[in-house]
Order: sequence, then C-alpha cells, then structure tokens
Amino acid sequence: MAGYINGYQSAVVPGRNHVSVSEVDEFCKALGGTRPIHSILIANNGMAAVKFIRSVRTWAYETFGSEKAILLVGMATPEDMRINAEHIRIADQFVEVPGGTNNNNYANVQLIVEVNENI
Repeated sequence: MAGYINGYQSAVVPGRNHVSVSEVDEFCKALGGTRPIHSILIANNGMAAVKFIRSVRTWAYETFGSEKAILLVGMATPEDMRINAEHIRIADQFVEVPGGTNNNNYANVQLIVEVNENI
C-alpha cells in the first residue's frame, strides 16, 4: 500500500500487526501522561536509524509483549531506496524524501516537521 505525504511517496510494509492503540493509551495514562506516542518518525539513516529501531522494538516487546506497539516510520531518500537500505527494510513504513545532501532531507527541519505532522 502506498500513499503520498506532502507530495512524497509513502509506503507501508505489508503484514505488520500493531498492538491495539488502547494498550499504549492505557500505559501512558497509568504513568500520568496525556499524549501517548503511537508512531515515531525516524529522521536519520544508516546504523543510527537501525539501532534506534531495534531499541524501540526491544522496549515495546518488553513493555507490551509486541515489538509492533509503536509504528516506526523511516525517511527514505532515492539513494536509500536504490541500495535497499536496512533502516528502510526494517521500518514499518517509510516516507520518500528528496535526495542529495542532508540539508535536503535528514537535516531539513521544515521537511521533518511537515512529514511528521502527516504520519
């Protein structure tokens, strides 16, 4: 399944099952929170993104009994897509962003905020 976010293509990896939203909501409320986190945009690439995804999945498994409790959305440049980058393969979803220098994508705060608002 694919869609578009801010003009950039987005794709969902098929076969991903997530813990019900209510479990995350209840966890947040039990700790005194009011705004549970259901998804995280990973505005990084390479090993940093891979380590972050693995860490969140470990925490989610230990906390909720499922590594899929939080939706993990990676940013993917055309270069990342071309090399089939690991952080894209293991994310639950990805959003395609412009290629080139990091100023165009992973360091572009305006782009990151816009993409994040739409996931």
